Amino acid sequence: MNTAASDFCEHEEVRAACLECLAQPQKVTPQPLAAPRATKTPTSENDKISPLGGDLDISMPVEDSSLWIDAEWLPAHAFPHYLRRSGWVYLRNATCLTTRVKASKVIWVEERKCPSIDGFDDAGPGMVIKVNPKTWEAGLDIPLGELADSQASGYRYLRTNPDGSITHYRGGRAITETGEYVTRPNLQ
Repeated sequence: MNTAASDFCEHEEVRAACLECLAQPQKVTPQPLAAPRATKTPTSENDKISPLGGDLDISMPVEDSSLWIDAEWLPAHAFPHYLRRSGWVYLRNATCLTTRVKASKVIWVEERKCPSIDGFDDAGPGMVIKVNPKTWEAGLDIPLGELADSQASGYRYLRTNPDGSITHYRGGRAITETGEYVTRPNLQ
């Protein structure tokens, strides 16, 4: 038998086979608590929020995009699952994309004061899309054309192509039918 001296207990038995040692209460080391998992549905500022991991940009409707210029965040009604980190967030009105800014992450804030024509609206605590205020670009006029009616509310996903054109997405698929592909927007 090839056992080291440390394998023997005080009863001069092999530690793993000693009935007296096995009968004694064992010290149980508590397991460390698991780190909180990131969520896409946070309910407080204590929740760890998943990072942006998509590969698209988004547009969202606003009452007046000029009220948001220089803002550090935009309200999020739901987690933007397909928004890429450093992706563009376009603000849109009923007929066109008017302003854009780069997204950095989704955070929780306890107080969401959203600018409106009448001052500020209190949206209460919730998720927001943190943006880089240095990247605001106003004065865009990218017409939505036939897509305007289908983009009345909520997020709409799109891709800003290297040539400056925009491809819109619906249900994870690019919309490329005639009249539904916006080309050569007026980017400054």
